[in-house]
Amino acid sequence: MVAIVENEWWKDLDLDYVGENNFASFFSSEGNIHTYPAKAVPDMVLSLLKKLKEQYGINKVLDPFIGSGTVALEARYLGLDFYGSDLNPLSILLSRTKALTVNNTNYVEKALTNFVEKLILTYTDHKLVDLVYFEKINFWFKLKNIQELSFIKAQCNKFLGSCSKKNRETYALILLTAFSSTIRESSLTRNNEFKLYRMSPSDVAKFEVDSLLVFKEKVSNLMSMLVEANKKSYSKALTDIKMQNAKDLSVFYNKKIDLILTSPPYGDSQSTVAYGEFSKLSLQWSKDLLAKYLDIQTEAENVDEYLLGGKKSFSDISLRVLLRKSKTLKELFRTMKDNCKLDIIALKNAKNCLKILQENIEKGFFEYEYFEENNVVFELLKERTRLEYFRKLNAATTHKNSEVKKTAICMRDSFFEQLKQEPKNDMLLGELMSRIPSVRKTIDRRIKAIPRRIKSVLHFFEELYLVVEQTDKVLDTQGIQAWIVGHRTILGSITVDMAGILNDWFVSLGYDKITTLHRQYSFKRLPHHINSTITRKSEIKTMMQEHIIVVRKNKM
Repeated sequence: MVAIVENEWWKDLDLDYVGENNFASFFSSEGNIHTYPAKAVPDMVLSLLKKLKEQYGINKVLDPFIGSGTVALEARYLGLDFYGSDLNPLSILLSRTKALTVNNTNYVEKALTNFVEKLILTYTDHKLVDLVYFEKINFWFKLKNIQELSFIKAQCNKFLGSCSKKNRETYALILLTAFSSTIRESSLTRNNEFKLYRMSPSDVAKFEVDSLLVFKEKVSNLMSMLVEANKKSYSKALTDIKMQNAKDLSVFYNKKIDLILTSPPYGDSQSTVAYGEFSKLSLQWSKDLLAKYLDIQTEAENVDEYLLGGKKSFSDISLRVLLRKSKTLKELFRTMKDNCKLDIIALKNAKNCLKILQENIEKGFFEYEYFEENNVVFELLKERTRLEYFRKLNAATTHKNSEVKKTAICMRDSFFEQLKQEPKNDMLLGELMSRIPSVRKTIDRRIKAIPRRIKSVLHFFEELYLVVEQTDKVLDTQGIQAWIVGHRTILGSITVDMAGILNDWFVSLGYDKITTLHRQYSFKRLPHHINSTITRKSEIKTMMQEHIIVVRKNKM
């Protein structure tokens, strides 16, 4: 794993980190405060901050996409004032907790330990607990865990309501972060996913978690990590975190920021990381406590539609103006249009072939070899067959999800092998015919979706450019911007040169390019592959490399 460096000044900068994505760069730990998608690597962030501080004497850092707060904690460790924003309430909770300075640590630790011990001892009769309810709660949680989590929430509310104002914020950040993490571990979600997927029936049947003991462990581990972090970081460094849309950073205009260090979303939530979907269950359980004790307001339980490129997020920049500001984006737009024309032609041809296939079967003229040669139709029908088998098996079995997937593939392959051997078998042909209407609908949906996909990609970049403009307004004269980005794959085969687009934009705003760094990542929580082709047969690599562009403002 070798980082490629374009500037001599940066050759001593080591960005090649492997292993666990720790809580912080400055001490190792076996846990983390909370899972979160696409977290930045603390060691890499620290290396960048050190280098930028050494080269340019930076003092104030802003991250407009603060995420779980990695930049906030590493900046504080170096004694840098930090400003951050995000639109996701869970992000604000986690980043404020990570950057928390715990005063009177012995007192706080003892108070929280006593609270948790008493909570566990007093959970003797769940009938006395008012159960939390929201839509589909019984789909995502077993009754036992709903009872336990409802009790934990009620006791946290009681404790926070009665404690002194002096320590209330500290207690609230720790308890509600631990509660959120407990919610996730107590849910029937596949926890290695950043989107909401339910466990397989077999895993649901075997799922047994004591939410009370999980909560106890979370509070203890979180307190230990915060105490350790406080020993090694500058408590006097300022940390100011706002729940704010990055398209409007006016609250930071007068702060004289001299470094923007951020890792923005690589695309809209629907097609990349669904931060809102990841956070939804936690917010459904605790949004009232977040508002009551931390003034973290939840306008929407799933914020994906309001994040960059979301359906309810709007921009007022003209596409023509935007394309003029970046040759790289203009070329991407042209490539998307050309590829989509070819994809639509292929889909329309497939639809016509599907019609001919149906007519031939009805007339008794079915030929397997000709059918197999029509690759798109063949693969779409194979995928539909696999999907039907998977759904039937998943509903009727207690096997693991992975085993059901393998069995469905074997059944599909067996069906088509049998059809190849017996192309006149009426039962097999009838089964094949039954899938044609669904495949036809799939083709129609994709023909309609392709132009919308181009529009959604461009909408994301329209909004990202507005953020770039805002960071320029916040940044002080001769300030530095460092953006950590990935080059994702869209529409099956098109690689988005995010670093190139950003560099073009910064040049248009009067910045000088300092360097672009490249590194392989080994533990960002992102999908390594997606199925994004017409037939969904091929796995497409997504983002396996990060690019860090560093530019300097060159205007008075």
